[in-house]
Amino acid sequence: MRKKVIPIEDWLNTFRSVADDFAQGSMRFDERAVGDEADDGVRPGAYIAILSEQNSVHLGLSAAPAEIRALARGLLGLRRDESLSEKDVVDGVSEVMNILAGKVKSQMAGRDGQLQLGLPMFITTPIQGGGDMETASAEVKMGPVECRLLVYRRKRAA
Repeated sequence: MRKKVIPIEDWLNTFRSVADDFAQGSMRFDERAVGDEADDGVRPGAYIAILSEQNSVHLGLSAAPAEIRALARGLLGLRRDESLSEKDVVDGVSEVMNILAGKVKSQMAGRDGQLQLGLPMFITTPIQGGGDMETASAEVKMGPVECRLLVYRRKRAA
């Protein structure tokens, strides 16, 4: 029996739900988690694949650099005035993405039990989908941090 392709909106809705639950229950933010740093429009982020024979998507989480640092601090339980290396930022946000993708995979497993999780990648600029890509995204707040959740996959032939 062939599994059905899960609609991209279902992936995004599940991703949004687990991000909200995770931010509320597992992350600790300072009252002023994000500083007053200038936003230069750059959106680094972490991306990870979830795939099976019938479903292959990439999930991404991106934000302004100050917001990305706030996410890493929230995971690590660090205050805004505590030092945080670039490696800690990359590792922290990649781990946030790994946790979120694992929770998405678990929730989608009832619809496709063959799903496998890839490894997270941290990229300093957001991935742009080409013309053959199907995408869905949402602007969300994880605690006080404004970020963008992205789901993308290659369009299937009709």
